[in-house]
Amino acid sequence: MMKLNLRMNNTSRNIMNLILPAVILLLSGACSIRYYQPATGILNEDRFAIIRSDSLLIAIRPSNYQGSNGELSSRYFPVFIRIRNNSIRKQTIGDSNFSILANEKQYDPIPLDYILHNIGQNQLLNANSDPFDLNDAVTMQNTLAKEQDLYYDVVANAFGYGDILVGGIKEGYLFYNRSIADADSISIDVFGKSIGFVKK
Repeated sequence: MMKLNLRMNNTSRNIMNLILPAVILLLSGACSIRYYQPATGILNEDRFAIIRSDSLLIAIRPSNYQGSNGELSSRYFPVFIRIRNNSIRKQTIGDSNFSILANEKQYDPIPLDYILHNIGQNQLLNANSDPFDLNDAVTMQNTLAKEQDLYYDVVANAFGYGDILVGGIKEGYLFYNRSIADADSISIDVFGKSIGFVKK
């Protein structure tokens, strides 16, 4: 009986020694994170594509939202952009200056008003999840205050269109349709110049 148990334990151990590495390899391949990186031939630094012109220095890259409201990265496709005005005049940046081409479809930035309205609706739904529970008023107030902070965090971290003063820098996130993330390569149109990004 004891020999049978030892033999079964050895057999089980051998099977585990074979299966465990295979499972680890499969999971590591399935869980590997692929990031968008500038395509070959594009000036880049730290996964940012760098675009230089006579008047502007632009750094842009698809990136998870780094603000307090991290769930925005699961609902939208965030792109971080930083622009410096190197000219002797103020420059105007409009919302039509940044489009993405992915799988032959063009995507324009989602207006910040829409995103903020969506966050506001979620706050309302969460605040009224149990209107009959009057004992939880303090917890509900704390939750509402936290959600309001998340709302203002998005406002502070979003890219603001408009004028950039001489020597000034504007930076922030633009948000696009989440379906862009399914593409293996994308092209971001920045002031009429197409910048390619490839998932690696």
